[in-house]
Parts: sequence; C-alpha cells; structure tokens
Amino acid sequence: MNDIVFANRRKRMSASVIGLGQIGSAIVPRLLSLGEKVIVWNRSRTAIDKLIRPGVIPASDISDAFAADIVLSALFDDEAVRSVFTPARLERASDLGSLHVCLSTVSPDLTEELASLHASLGVGYLAAPLFGRPEAVARGEANICVAGGEAAIERARPYLECFGRVWRVGVEPRQASVAKLCGNFMIGAAIEAMAEAAGLVRATDGDAGAFMSLMTNTLFSSPVYRNYAASVLGASPLQPSGLALPMKDMSLLSAVSRNASVPTKVLDALRESLSSADAVGFGHQDWSVALGNAARRAVSA
Repeated sequence: MNDIVFANRRKRMSASVIGLGQIGSAIVPRLLSLGEKVIVWNRSRTAIDKLIRPGVIPASDISDAFAADIVLSALFDDEAVRSVFTPARLERASDLGSLHVCLSTVSPDLTEELASLHASLGVGYLAAPLFGRPEAVARGEANICVAGGEAAIERARPYLECFGRVWRVGVEPRQASVAKLCGNFMIGAAIEAMAEAAGLVRATDGDAGAFMSLMTNTLFSSPVYRNYAASVLGASPLQPSGLALPMKDMSLLSAVSRNASVPTKVLDALRESLSSADAVGFGHQDWSVALGNAARRAVSA
C-alpha cells in the first residue's frame, strides 16, 4: 500500500476529486477553501499538472483517491464512469471507509449498478449530479440533486455546499439521475423555444433582441432564460462545448421514457432539432449557439 494511503489512515484528508475536466477542475479550488488538502486523479496526467499547487496531492491510482473521506467523481459519461470504477479498483478501496459521491450525469441503470456494486464491496455511494456550468461551480453556485440515505447526504453536505446548494430529490440513487436528465431536458426545451420564437420574430421583420429582452426581464426572468438568451441570439455566444453531451443526455432520458411507457413529444422534437443542428455542421458549438444558428438558418433558407 502506498504512502498516501498509509498517511491518511493516520489522519484522513478531507476530499479527493476523480476526473479533472472543466467541472472537476473548478471543484478543486473550492475544496481547498475548506482548509484541507485535496487528492486528485485523472486518466490524463496533463490535467493533474495544471492543478498542482499547495494542498493538491496527485494520486497514481484510484485507491489513492479513496484514501480521502469523501471521493467526488466528475466524469463525462457512462462509458468513462464504468471504465474508471471497475470492481477490481473498488475492491482495493473497500477497507478505506470512503464515501463516493458521483457528480456525473449518467444513466439511471448505471447509477443503480454502481450503487449495488459499492454496497457489495462495503464502499459508500451517493448519486449527486449537478446543474451548473464550470463558471457557476467556480463561484460556488451549482445546484446539486442528491438521492440516497440521510447519513450519506449529511456526510457529504459540507463538501458539496462549498461549490453549490444541495437538493434532495429521492432516496434511491437512480432518482437523482432521472431528475438530472429531466432538468437538462427542461433547459434544452427552453433553449429551443427561444431559438424558434426569435426565428418567428425575425421572419416577420421584428427585433428579436428587443423581444428577448422583454421576455427575459418579465415573463421569463429566470437564470436559464437570462443566461442563454444572448447566446441563442448570437449576440454573446457561449464557448464551444459540443452537442455530444446534450445529445447523450437526451438519448438517456428517451430510454427512461420508453422503459416507463411515458410519451415525450417535446423531448422527441428536441432530439430531432439537436440531430439536425449537428448534421448541418453546428455539432462543435454550445447547444444554445447551435440551436440558435439552426433557427436562423431555417428563416433565411
């Protein structure tokens, strides 16, 4: 067993972060603000090197990360999560007493699978997918939907609250995954509605900017509409993030709807719009930019 594990059996560190993409990298400084050291692990060493500073300790293996009391993982999708949290790796961490808090947006089926695997190995598990772009996480303004036992939630709460607000959405881990996917769907539906409405205003020679200012300052004065409106209009486009992530999420939610035999006409339409935007060359853009561009393209056609 390595030095990190030995050291932490004497004095546990507060937290570790597995997956140092945009979200994971934004979380690390927030955890450091708690005054404790943070263990970090990533499949690519480059991301680790960018975060090295006083208080950050690189881990060479997942078992090192589980030397912390709370293990926060922020990975891209089901495939990434499944490849990192293998039974063999978790088994090596089974006697360390850690709680794994999964922040990733993954399928409800994988969430259920992970919860079962962790339980079988005696490793704590909490599903806690979050809402918030990296800049919101960096400001401590994420919204985190958690589902699990009360003890696990309260154990994780101090760490989660350093970068967001905790919302309990159920007691079964898969309920958090469903809630996150539904929330993402509602964001996408709002973006698509803005894109189509702006397109209709433009098609009748109206001022789309003035119209959207009216809406976002009155009837739709909420973070989603205010944050995405300028990007949809093309006035202040958000940085390219690609359509792969929202398309993946909408596909996962579509599978949930089929399994539950619940019709989802708006979801189906949103998936078609995303697919069309991708097909005409907007796949590298943020979905607000892509859907806005697709709507403007349709008007000018």
